[in-house]
Amino acid sequence: MERPPRRSHIPSLSDHRGGKIAVACDTCGLRRRYDASAMLARIGDRAMPMLLIEIAKAEGCPRAGSKSDDRCMLHYDLAFAPMFRK
Repeated sequence: MERPPRRSHIPSLSDHRGGKIAVACDTCGLRRRYDASAMLARIGDRAMPMLLIEIAKAEGCPRAGSKSDDRCMLHYDLAFAPMFRK
């Protein structure tokens, strides 16, 4: 079954189906890898920028979603390149 075309260019979790999602926070030292297909089945499709906040909250970050200077610094781990290969 084909997905309907998206109207935006914001990457989503479904774009990484079959791969791994790697995140890291240099502030707290958190480093995790998640199976994108399993995550998609569990929580449904999410825009990648919003997924970071959800992951941070699930990992117990008290700063997740904050817009202050002391916000969560979780980011996609670019050193784990397979997630960005096409």
